[in-house]
Amino acid sequence: MKIKFLKSILTVAVVSFAMVACERDERFSQGSDEEEEQAVESASVSDDASDDVLEVVGQVETQMAASGGRTYASCATVTKDKENKIITIDFGDGCVGPYGRERSGKIFVAYSGIVGDSLSNRIITFENFFVNHKGVTGTVELRDIEINDAGNLQSTKKLVDLKITFPNGEYVVYNGSRTRELISGYADNDPSNNVYRITGSISGQSTTGRSFTQEITTPIIANWACAAEGNFARVSGVVEMTKLNGYVARKRIVNYGEGECDNVITITTFRRTFEVTVAD
Repeated sequence: MKIKFLKSILTVAVVSFAMVACERDERFSQGSDEEEEQAVESASVSDDASDDVLEVVGQVETQMAASGGRTYASCATVTKDKENKIITIDFGDGCVGPYGRERSGKIFVAYSGIVGDSLSNRIITFENFFVNHKGVTGTVELRDIEINDAGNLQSTKKLVDLKITFPNGEYVVYNGSRTRELISGYADNDPSNNVYRITGSISGQSTTGRSFTQEITTPIIANWACAAEGNFARVSGVVEMTKLNGYVARKRIVNYGEGECDNVITITTFRRTFEVTVAD
């Protein structure tokens, strides 16, 4: 009887210890509510940087086409390497260019076809590049470019280890692909009024090493006429952060608005809804 009793006590002790250990591990892996909200906000704001890069490239291509292929000299200096099919967009130590944003460093655009051809596949990389003091590294690829059934220019935007680093040292890294459809402004030689419809999902990782998944549940509309006025380009659409490592599955939704030109996004988590003014 004593042996059975001791075994029972030992079993209870082991189970209790395991439960406490699990709780400690869960608390250790589980971040705070504030960290969760910051991850949602950072991911929502920094994704815009990849849109900005493509718009800058689009402006350069338009200017090159309009000038017969000569150098685009507004803020940045552009050089062409016809042999390797690469253009370099050099913002130097910093200047205020398209959409009133300050940029510095270099953007490299490698074409699958003719240099500057907007219908060619492109691979975009960076060297010490910053936009409004946010660092950009990694790769943006533009592929599968076609005119869709609606008559709109459509492409796949692929992010490969695209890292956006904020001035405070926090960062977000993206991987994955989205569909980018130009629904207004095509072929009018004025990239500043382009309007895009963006759909799809991507994965990422935050400063703390937590992985996440972003799913666009209502298509994002990016209006670059708004950006030209100093506002945030993304004017509508809903994104849900469906997974965030270390957290249970729960509501994390970003609403970019109802089409207004402003700098405000609305974030809803399981505990509250709040607005963020994007310092663009």
